[in-house]
Amino acid sequence: MLRHNKILLQLKKKIQPVYYIKGIVKVIKNNIFLESKDRKIYKIPIIFLKKIMHGDYILSSLLPKKQELEVMPIKLLKSVIEIFIGKLKQHHNQTFIIPDNPNLYQYQIECVIDKPSQDILYTTNIVIAKLIHHPLLGKDNIFRAKILEYLTEQKKYSLSLWHILSQYNINIHPPHNSLCNRIDIIDNHILRQDLTKLCFITIDNSDTKDIDDAIYIKELSNKQLQIYVAIADPTAFFIKDSNIDMIASERMFTNYLPGFNIPLFPKYISENICSLLPMQVRSALICKIIINNKGKILLDKTEFFMGLIQSKAKLNYVNISNWLENIGVWSPHNLDIKQQINLLYKIYLYRLPWYNKNLIFSNNTEYKLIINCDGNIIDIHVVTKRIAHKMIETIMIIANICAAEILYQHLGYGIYNIYYGFNCNKLQKIRTLLDTHHIDYHPSKLNTLQSYQNIYSYLKKHNLSYIINRLRKYQTHTFFNIYPGPHFGLGVQKYATWTSPLRKFGDVINHRLIKAIIQKKNIEKPSKQIIRHMNYKKYIHKQVENKITNFLCIKYCKNIINKKQIFVSEIIDILYIGLRVRLIINGIYVLIPKNSMINNTLDIINIMPEKGMVFINDKLLYKVTDQVKVILQNIDINNNIIAQIVY
Repeated sequence: MLRHNKILLQLKKKIQPVYYIKGIVKVIKNNIFLESKDRKIYKIPIIFLKKIMHGDYILSSLLPKKQELEVMPIKLLKSVIEIFIGKLKQHHNQTFIIPDNPNLYQYQIECVIDKPSQDILYTTNIVIAKLIHHPLLGKDNIFRAKILEYLTEQKKYSLSLWHILSQYNINIHPPHNSLCNRIDIIDNHILRQDLTKLCFITIDNSDTKDIDDAIYIKELSNKQLQIYVAIADPTAFFIKDSNIDMIASERMFTNYLPGFNIPLFPKYISENICSLLPMQVRSALICKIIINNKGKILLDKTEFFMGLIQSKAKLNYVNISNWLENIGVWSPHNLDIKQQINLLYKIYLYRLPWYNKNLIFSNNTEYKLIINCDGNIIDIHVVTKRIAHKMIETIMIIANICAAEILYQHLGYGIYNIYYGFNCNKLQKIRTLLDTHHIDYHPSKLNTLQSYQNIYSYLKKHNLSYIINRLRKYQTHTFFNIYPGPHFGLGVQKYATWTSPLRKFGDVINHRLIKAIIQKKNIEKPSKQIIRHMNYKKYIHKQVENKITNFLCIKYCKNIINKKQIFVSEIIDILYIGLRVRLIINGIYVLIPKNSMINNTLDIINIMPEKGMVFINDKLLYKVTDQVKVILQNIDINNNIIAQIVY
């Protein structure tokens, strides 16, 4: 009826459509711009200078009737800073923090001090702070921050580490124990089987406090063993979307960094009421599993249930490994514990053929940095995976395979660890590599689990380390997903972890899902958003660990460069600029520049990164996996540790 109404038609002409644009704020000499994802540049009016920061990710609307493209900020999507380092400044009896960032120095952030300490304020002006208010999130045009830590003279050594952590907005402090005031078991109505009389044991590092797994094994016959895997039960103490839960879902993982850890939960939870400490009764989520003497898991006889346990002994990897290898004087302090260790070893032997066949990267060399109280490396140890580590790893893999199966059978979803092996975009390069070296494979099945295992089994059997190294460049990454998928590195079709709920929030989610199955309750499927955040946090934590390790190793090398010590190293990668090698004694990565490999100016050097080879005058000089002796020379402007080959 109103289609041809003149007034309505005139009104429609006056109404302008609103265009929304997301982008990153750029502040250049008091001019403000927005750079969108497609690299378009929009101007932001100068009046918004005090409302946004350089680097903020915002939502804006396009302003109409402007000669140049101009937008108005509407909503903050992600602040450029959350945790940051700054300097304190007093102005008219008000304390401000100026971010220690060349792009943000012009911002004075109002400082909120919970417990003013004038003595500290007078002795230091460098602090760690957390942004708690942004102008785009409120009515006033003020940035506010809360001081987390004062970097006094005694803590100045950690300033560089804080710079790295603040780049990724990582809070170094554990969630506060005050969150646990009046905390108690919230699901007392659930029937828990009393297994406190069984001889459960825990095996971990000697200094571990957050103990989340205990094991009891029963011999059913000379052909079958029954394992009880008891896992700490944090979800018995807090509900979904509680304060503790929300903080943990933001952190996602306990962050293990050189010299210190950043816990997932308040220590009162992870090291006290939920930790499976010896001789303490604890609630646990338990999986009962039967293994036969061929190492097969009888999945149809697997059972999950809630229970109460009491660990009878806190054992450590070193003592158990030494005892099994007849080293030293330690021995189990009673026959029950001795029997449990022997049965655990028996299961390990049952599963050893499967373990050797399926675990592709089980024997990678690891290094542990020994850090002093000043945050410096004093030594680096080679970490060898000994028998006790392998026994516990075997049990945890079994338990996680069982969890993946029950989640799939009853729900069809969960938090699954997925690894597809080869990058599907690199398959042609992989085929070329395998064909060149006459490695047998099925061309159309290269990206299948069976083919992946067959290739690596052949390469390891014939000790073809060069080809293994080249294939690593064509690997994809592990990731989390709601739905099951294969894990090529473990040789399984589906894999879901639940054995570390004090350290991984994904395991907490799987606990809730398994409990819902036990109680026959409906439960909401994990969201795609939480999976994205989990994958993002995993990536960020790895970046931070690498940066901190690199920073500490550079400091360490500065102290040993002048000693002119000769190191044996392995060539890890061939780059156009030189050789990337790893010192075998301590795992430190160093660079051998291209020009240092030529002794004769008439030599013609040909570096071939794709093949992982270096030729001089058409003669093969080096390839990846070769060992070379080097001397450390210096640290270059790009923070590369430079070495020279010793001929």
